Amino acid sequence: MMNTQSNDQTCSKHFIFKTNFNNEKYPMHHLLNIEAKKPWAKLLGGLCLLSLLAACSGIPAQQQAETSSAQLGTQWGEGLESSVQNVEASRISPQQAEQVASLTYRDAKALNQALPNAARQLNLPLLQGAIEWSVLDENDRPIPLLRTAQGQLVLGGTNGARYTLKFQNLSNRDYEIVSTVDGLDVLNGQAGRLNNTGYLLNAHRSLTIKGFRKSQDEVAAFRFATPDLAYAANTPAGDTRNLGVIGVAVFRVALKDKSKAMQANPFPADSTYAQPPRY
Repeated sequence: MMNTQSNDQTCSKHFIFKTNFNNEKYPMHHLLNIEAKKPWAKLLGGLCLLSLLAACSGIPAQQQAETSSAQLGTQWGEGLESSVQNVEASRISPQQAEQVASLTYRDAKALNQALPNAARQLNLPLLQGAIEWSVLDENDRPIPLLRTAQGQLVLGGTNGARYTLKFQNLSNRDYEIVSTVDGLDVLNGQAGRLNNTGYLLNAHRSLTIKGFRKSQDEVAAFRFATPDLAYAANTPAGDTRNLGVIGVAVFRVALKDKSKAMQANPFPADSTYAQPPRY
Protein backbone atom coordinates (compact mmCIF):
# COMPACT_ATOMS: atom_id res chain seq x y z
CA MET A 1 0.00 0.00 0.00
CA MET A 2 1.41 3.39 -1.01
CA ASN A 3 1.46 5.95 1.79
CA THR A 4 3.64 8.63 0.14
CA GLN A 5 2.52 12.21 0.75
CA SER A 6 2.77 14.85 -1.97
CA ASN A 7 2.37 18.59 -2.30
CA ASP A 8 0.66 18.19 -5.67
CA GLN A 9 -2.83 19.59 -5.14
CA THR A 10 -4.36 17.99 -8.22
CA CYS A 11 -5.01 14.72 -6.44
CA SER A 12 -4.61 14.11 -2.72
CA LYS A 13 -4.20 10.74 -1.03
CA HIS A 14 -7.32 8.92 0.15
CA PHE A 15 -8.46 5.60 1.46
CA ILE A 16 -11.82 4.15 0.43
CA PHE A 17 -13.65 0.95 1.30
CA LYS A 18 -15.57 -1.38 -0.99
CA THR A 19 -18.24 -3.85 0.07
CA ASN A 20 -17.86 -7.55 -0.70
CA PHE A 21 -21.31 -8.89 -1.47
CA ASN A 22 -20.36 -12.55 -1.17
CA ASN A 23 -21.26 -12.28 2.52
CA GLU A 24 -24.26 -10.06 3.21
CA LYS A 25 -24.08 -10.52 6.98
CA TYR A 26 -20.40 -9.63 7.36
CA PRO A 27 -19.49 -7.67 4.22
CA MET A 28 -15.85 -7.14 3.27
CA HIS A 29 -14.78 -3.61 2.45
CA HIS A 30 -12.05 -1.93 0.43
CA LEU A 31 -10.05 1.20 1.16
CA LEU A 32 -9.05 3.64 -1.60
CA ASN A 33 -5.67 5.36 -1.53
CA ILE A 34 -5.51 8.20 -4.04
CA GLU A 35 -1.91 9.35 -4.40
CA ALA A 36 -0.86 12.65 -5.98
CA LYS A 37 0.96 12.65 -9.35
CA LYS A 38 -0.43 9.20 -10.12
CA PRO A 39 -3.75 8.80 -11.95
CA TRP A 40 -4.66 5.64 -10.04
CA ALA A 41 -4.66 4.95 -6.34
CA LYS A 42 -5.17 2.05 -3.99
CA LEU A 43 -8.65 1.55 -2.59
CA LEU A 44 -8.57 -0.32 0.74
CA GLY A 45 -11.66 -2.04 2.09
CA GLY A 46 -13.25 -0.56 5.12
CA LEU A 47 -15.19 2.55 6.00
CA CYS A 48 -14.58 6.23 6.20
CA LEU A 49 -17.00 8.83 7.33
CA LEU A 50 -16.20 12.48 6.92
CA SER A 51 -16.67 15.14 9.58
CA LEU A 52 -18.82 17.89 8.14
CA LEU A 53 -20.17 21.13 9.42
CA ALA A 54 -22.98 20.61 11.90
CA ALA A 55 -26.32 21.19 10.23
CA CYS A 56 -28.99 23.34 11.76
CA SER A 57 -31.83 21.33 13.22
CA GLY A 58 -34.57 23.18 11.40
CA ILE A 59 -36.70 23.10 14.55
CA PRO A 60 -38.61 26.34 15.18
CA ALA A 61 -37.04 28.61 17.81
CA GLN A 62 -39.91 28.19 20.27
CA GLN A 63 -39.46 24.41 20.14
CA GLN A 64 -35.68 24.28 20.43
CA ALA A 65 -35.82 24.68 24.20
CA GLU A 66 -37.97 21.55 24.38
CA THR A 67 -35.50 19.50 22.35
CA SER A 68 -32.21 20.93 23.63
CA SER A 69 -32.49 18.84 26.80
CA ALA A 70 -33.00 15.77 24.60
CA GLN A 71 -29.70 16.09 22.75
CA LEU A 72 -27.98 12.82 21.90
CA GLY A 73 -24.51 11.81 20.83
CA THR A 74 -23.07 8.55 19.52
CA GLN A 75 -21.20 6.20 21.81
CA TRP A 76 -18.30 3.90 20.97
CA GLY A 77 -20.24 0.64 21.19
CA GLU A 78 -19.46 -3.07 21.17
CA GLY A 79 -17.12 -4.59 18.60
CA LEU A 80 -18.69 -5.82 15.36
CA GLU A 81 -17.00 -7.89 12.67
CA SER A 82 -16.17 -5.84 9.56
CA SER A 83 -13.15 -6.61 7.37
CA VAL A 84 -11.24 -4.55 4.80
CA GLN A 85 -9.42 -5.22 1.51
CA ASN A 86 -7.81 -3.25 -1.35
CA VAL A 87 -8.89 -2.07 -4.78
CA GLU A 88 -7.47 0.60 -7.08
CA ALA A 89 -9.47 3.71 -7.96
CA SER A 90 -9.24 7.48 -8.40
CA ARG A 91 -11.57 10.39 -7.73
CA ILE A 92 -12.96 12.02 -10.86
CA SER A 93 -12.92 15.46 -9.18
CA PRO A 94 -10.50 15.17 -6.22
CA GLN A 95 -11.05 18.68 -4.89
CA GLN A 96 -14.84 18.86 -5.08
CA ALA A 97 -17.49 16.50 -3.73
CA GLU A 98 -20.49 15.69 -5.88
CA GLN A 99 -22.64 16.46 -2.83
CA VAL A 100 -22.22 17.19 0.88
CA ALA A 101 -25.17 16.43 3.15
CA SER A 102 -25.93 16.04 6.84
CA LEU A 103 -28.60 14.80 9.22
CA THR A 104 -29.30 16.16 12.68
CA TYR A 105 -30.50 13.67 15.29
CA ARG A 106 -32.29 14.17 18.61
CA ASP A 107 -34.15 12.06 21.16
CA ALA A 108 -37.14 10.53 19.35
CA LYS A 109 -39.68 11.05 22.14
CA ALA A 110 -38.86 14.73 22.57
CA LEU A 111 -38.73 15.22 18.81
CA ASN A 112 -42.17 13.70 18.29
CA GLN A 113 -43.57 15.99 20.99
CA ALA A 114 -41.99 19.05 19.40
CA LEU A 115 -43.03 18.08 15.85
CA PRO A 116 -46.25 16.05 16.25
CA ASN A 117 -47.52 16.72 12.74
CA ALA A 118 -44.26 16.54 10.83
CA ALA A 119 -44.14 14.69 7.53
CA ARG A 120 -41.99 11.56 7.65
CA GLN A 121 -39.77 9.84 5.12
CA LEU A 122 -37.53 6.79 5.30
CA ASN A 123 -34.45 7.98 3.41
CA LEU A 124 -32.62 11.05 2.17
CA PRO A 125 -32.04 11.09 -1.62
CA LEU A 126 -28.54 12.16 -2.68
CA LEU A 127 -27.37 13.25 -6.15
CA GLN A 128 -30.98 13.82 -7.27
CA GLY A 129 -31.98 10.29 -6.33
CA ALA A 130 -28.94 8.39 -7.61
CA ILE A 131 -28.19 7.34 -4.02
CA GLU A 132 -30.62 6.71 -1.15
CA TRP A 133 -29.25 7.33 2.34
CA SER A 134 -31.11 5.80 5.27
CA VAL A 135 -30.41 5.16 8.95
CA LEU A 136 -31.40 1.68 10.15
CA ASP A 137 -32.32 0.51 13.64
CA GLU A 138 -31.11 -2.71 15.29
CA ASN A 139 -33.66 -4.71 13.25
CA ASP A 140 -32.45 -3.19 9.96
CA ARG A 141 -35.60 -1.08 9.63
CA PRO A 142 -35.31 2.53 8.44
CA ILE A 143 -35.67 5.09 11.25
CA PRO A 144 -38.15 7.78 10.12
CA LEU A 145 -36.82 11.23 9.28
CA LEU A 146 -39.10 14.09 10.38
CA ARG A 147 -39.40 17.12 8.11
CA THR A 148 -39.70 20.48 9.84
CA ALA A 149 -41.64 23.48 8.57
CA GLN A 150 -38.33 24.86 7.30
CA GLY A 151 -37.74 21.73 5.22
CA GLN A 152 -34.97 20.27 7.39
CA LEU A 153 -34.90 16.52 8.06
CA VAL A 154 -34.29 15.42 11.65
CA LEU A 155 -33.65 11.86 12.85
CA GLY A 156 -35.22 10.56 16.05
CA GLY A 157 -32.91 8.30 18.06
CA THR A 158 -33.39 6.27 21.24
CA ASN A 159 -30.79 6.40 24.00
CA GLY A 160 -28.82 3.13 24.03
CA ALA A 161 -30.10 1.88 20.66
CA ARG A 162 -27.71 0.75 17.96
CA TYR A 163 -27.95 2.20 14.45
CA THR A 164 -26.40 1.71 11.02
CA LEU A 165 -25.88 4.00 8.03
CA LYS A 166 -27.01 2.53 4.70
CA PHE A 167 -26.41 3.82 1.19
CA GLN A 168 -28.17 2.33 -1.84
CA ASN A 169 -26.65 3.17 -5.22
CA LEU A 170 -29.35 3.21 -7.91
CA SER A 171 -26.99 4.42 -10.64
CA ASN A 172 -24.42 2.78 -12.92
CA ARG A 173 -21.58 4.86 -11.45
CA ASP A 174 -19.16 4.09 -8.61
CA TYR A 175 -18.90 6.53 -5.70
CA GLU A 176 -16.83 7.14 -2.59
CA ILE A 177 -18.79 7.82 0.60
CA VAL A 178 -16.88 9.93 3.13
CA SER A 179 -18.74 10.62 6.37
CA THR A 180 -18.55 11.62 10.02
CA VAL A 181 -20.53 11.11 13.20
CA ASP A 182 -20.54 13.94 15.75
CA GLY A 183 -17.77 15.62 13.73
CA LEU A 184 -15.43 12.61 13.88
CA ASP A 185 -14.29 10.58 10.89
CA VAL A 186 -15.58 7.08 11.44
CA LEU A 187 -12.43 5.54 10.03
CA ASN A 188 -9.65 7.32 11.92
CA GLY A 189 -11.50 9.00 14.80
CA GLN A 190 -10.08 12.42 13.91
CA ALA A 191 -11.90 15.62 13.01
CA GLY A 192 -13.57 15.13 9.65
CA ARG A 193 -12.03 16.43 6.43
CA LEU A 194 -13.13 16.14 2.82
CA ASN A 195 -9.83 14.53 1.84
CA ASN A 196 -10.15 11.74 4.40
CA THR A 197 -10.74 8.10 3.53
CA GLY A 198 -14.19 6.85 2.55
CA TYR A 199 -16.10 3.73 1.53
CA LEU A 200 -16.47 2.65 -2.08
CA LEU A 201 -20.13 2.38 -3.12
CA ASN A 202 -20.33 0.30 -6.29
CA ALA A 203 -22.89 0.86 -9.01
CA HIS A 204 -26.25 -0.79 -8.24
CA ARG A 205 -24.99 -1.94 -4.83
CA SER A 206 -25.58 -0.99 -1.22
CA LEU A 207 -23.15 -0.05 1.54
CA THR A 208 -23.72 -0.31 5.28
CA ILE A 209 -21.57 1.47 7.88
CA LYS A 210 -22.04 0.01 11.34
CA GLY A 211 -19.49 1.85 13.48
CA PHE A 212 -16.15 3.55 14.07
CA ARG A 213 -13.35 1.45 12.61
CA LYS A 214 -11.08 -0.10 15.24
CA SER A 215 -8.93 -2.29 13.00
CA GLN A 216 -8.85 -4.09 9.67
CA ASP A 217 -11.45 -6.56 10.94
CA GLU A 218 -13.59 -4.72 13.50
CA VAL A 219 -15.69 -1.61 14.10
CA ALA A 220 -17.16 -0.16 17.30
CA ALA A 221 -20.95 -0.07 16.90
CA PHE A 222 -22.81 3.23 16.64
CA ARG A 223 -25.10 3.60 19.68
CA PHE A 224 -27.19 6.63 20.58
CA ALA A 225 -26.10 7.94 23.98
CA THR A 226 -26.32 10.89 26.34
CA PRO A 227 -23.81 13.64 25.52
CA ASP A 228 -21.46 12.72 28.39
CA LEU A 229 -21.05 9.18 27.02
CA ALA A 230 -20.57 10.19 23.38
CA TYR A 231 -17.30 9.19 21.73
CA ALA A 232 -16.76 12.82 20.69
CA ALA A 233 -16.91 13.87 24.35
CA ASN A 234 -14.30 11.32 25.40
CA THR A 235 -11.56 11.54 22.79
CA PRO A 236 -8.97 14.31 22.22
CA ALA A 237 -10.13 14.97 18.65
CA GLY A 238 -13.78 15.40 19.65
CA ASP A 239 -15.75 18.62 20.03
CA THR A 240 -19.07 18.45 21.88
CA ARG A 241 -20.38 21.32 19.75
CA ASN A 242 -20.66 18.78 16.91
CA LEU A 243 -22.81 16.28 18.81
CA GLY A 244 -26.01 15.20 17.11
CA VAL A 245 -25.00 15.48 13.47
CA ILE A 246 -24.04 12.89 10.84
CA GLY A 247 -22.18 14.17 7.79
CA VAL A 248 -21.65 12.66 4.35
CA ALA A 249 -19.68 13.69 1.27
CA VAL A 250 -20.03 11.85 -2.04
CA PHE A 251 -17.25 11.65 -4.64
CA ARG A 252 -17.45 9.94 -8.01
CA VAL A 253 -14.60 7.48 -8.56
CA ALA A 254 -13.17 5.43 -11.42
CA LEU A 255 -11.98 1.88 -10.78
CA LYS A 256 -8.78 0.80 -12.51
CA ASP A 257 -9.44 -2.94 -12.44
CA LYS A 258 -12.64 -4.27 -10.90
CA SER A 259 -11.34 -7.83 -11.18
CA LYS A 260 -8.81 -6.99 -8.44
CA ALA A 261 -11.40 -5.56 -6.06
CA MET A 262 -11.20 -8.56 -3.74
CA GLN A 263 -7.42 -8.51 -3.32
CA ALA A 264 -6.43 -8.77 0.36
CA ASN A 265 -4.35 -6.04 1.98
CA PRO A 266 -1.39 -7.45 3.97
CA PHE A 267 -0.60 -4.03 5.46
CA PRO A 268 -3.87 -2.53 6.74
CA ALA A 269 -2.21 0.38 8.57
CA ASP A 270 -4.24 -0.27 11.69
CA SER A 271 -2.62 2.72 13.42
CA THR A 272 -4.68 5.04 11.21
CA TYR A 273 -7.95 3.76 12.62
CA ALA A 274 -10.03 5.31 15.37
CA GLN A 275 -8.71 5.00 18.92
CA PRO A 276 -10.99 4.04 21.84
CA PRO A 277 -12.55 6.73 24.04
CA ARG A 278 -11.08 7.93 27.34
CA TYR A 279 -13.77 8.17 30.01
